[in-house]
Amino acid sequence: MSSAPAEVKRDVAQIIKDIFDAFQAHDPEGTEHHFHPDTTVWDVFVPQLFRGPEERARFHEADQAQMQARGPLALTINEPEVDVWGDTAIAKYYLSFEYQPPNATSGKVRITDVLHNIDGRWLVVHHHEGMVPNGVPSLDDSKPS
Repeated sequence: MSSAPAEVKRDVAQIIKDIFDAFQAHDPEGTEHHFHPDTTVWDVFVPQLFRGPEERARFHEADQAQMQARGPLALTINEPEVDVWGDTAIAKYYLSFEYQPPNATSGKVRITDVLHNIDGRWLVVHHHEGMVPNGVPSLDDSKPS
């Protein structure tokens, strides 16, 4: 693993910020601006993998609908840990979210973004979200009754 140069780390952190700012502004095009056309997405709220612009467009529409059915959203993004291998970068970070009523919910998500530098521009080629586990389930609780 190679620690990222400060400039790349700053650029990748800004891309991540821009993506989530666009999400909060209900601007899917702002998110897509940082995605390669073939980008795949695992989202925290749905089970399927989204591939390519058409599937991501349907995903963005549904994601914005669920967002707007909830109350105001607050996000906190931790500083990403970035590693670089040539023209590939991996950013790992935590995001905490809290939706207010109606339909309030909150959680902490761990995210991995894979970026590829194409013609001097970093683009996300895979975005993967997963809820942070609350610990290991008790062995006693997992036994069938």
